[in-house]
Amino acid sequence: MASDTVEDTTEQSQTKGESMSSAAELSEDVTADPATAKQKIDQVLSTEKATIVGTAPDGSVTDFTTRKTLFSWELEGRITLVPAAQGTTIHLVLETHHNRPTALADGMKNARSAKKLMEKLTAAF
Repeated sequence: MASDTVEDTTEQSQTKGESMSSAAELSEDVTADPATAKQKIDQVLSTEKATIVGTAPDGSVTDFTTRKTLFSWELEGRITLVPAAQGTTIHLVLETHHNRPTALADGMKNARSAKKLMEKLTAAF
């Protein structure tokens, strides 16, 4: 696991006067090839009861929606698989669902949710 970077863009967007963003991004390297990584990611998303809403024909991009819980609305996510020298880089973006209002704390909550999901994804390897 070479990288573990979480980015909360909420504050950056507010200071620029743009609409509030709740996106959280995280990347992690795994030793599996992209095809194997895609299979394991689909298994984890299924276990987490996420709904896959789209997949690139080559399997490199998966769009999904998380389920609503007692403490959060649905989140929209995108997982991009990039071949790397020693396997695959998993890039995860998680943000508030487009049909839900964005609150000030969403960026922080989404970063926490992205970290938990990435831990589950990498544990599958």
